[in-house]
Amino acid sequence: MTRAILSNLGRAALDAFLPRTCVLCGELISSGPYRASSPDAEGGRGRPACSASPLCRACAESLVPISGPRCRCCGSPLISELATCMRCRGRDWAFDAAYPLFLYDGAFKRLLSAYKFGGRRSLAAFFAERFAESLQDLWPGRPLVPVPPRPGKLAERGWDQVEEIARSLERRGFDIVRILERRSPAQQKRLGRAARLENARSAYNVRERAAVPPELVLIDDVVTTCATAQACAAALRAAGARSVSVLALAAD
Repeated sequence: MTRAILSNLGRAALDAFLPRTCVLCGELISSGPYRASSPDAEGGRGRPACSASPLCRACAESLVPISGPRCRCCGSPLISELATCMRCRGRDWAFDAAYPLFLYDGAFKRLLSAYKFGGRRSLAAFFAERFAESLQDLWPGRPLVPVPPRPGKLAERGWDQVEEIARSLERRGFDIVRILERRSPAQQKRLGRAARLENARSAYNVRERAAVPPELVLIDDVVTTCATAQACAAALRAAGARSVSVLALAAD
């Protein structure tokens, strides 16, 4: 009996005794493969991807990745601008480019909120797969640096959403280098744009005696003002990195 057959039988048994429900709508779902849109490296056109799904087919298909022209700096969709959005014009970012996969809106916002605030930690593997697809296209082979949590978060909640995804990527064979640390306990989401930039500027540094690869990809869940990405990239470059790109699940 082949491994594939055994795997299918195992999934069928789990469905029979432990039926799962869609994270978004609550409908019963099968653990068989599903088709979901995922962004590709050229212009964000969707292509099929198969995986054990935490979503029903309808909800999976409602997750629409960013498509069309993007800002060459922050990766946000362009409306009427050419090449660079208004926010990034005149800015000197420490990262080469940021690439968010989805907009933090609609179904994807509800899904990410269920993960971050609803304790649905099993979604980490689902998000890791979305990352893995884009990493293979955009920056194959580059080490990944997860954005570290604020001090005290692990003690308060017992887990960190970015680290959980990083562990799932690590199990897939990606090289995770945990060389950043965060010193400031202030939460970015409670600050305005100017305060976010100021708070992040001195909040991150590279661990003492850490080996810094020359080319890196910083991974995070949501980019808003790019303040965190800027601070982390600046710290990595100051420690010797030549190229830092940013991959995020969503742009807010």
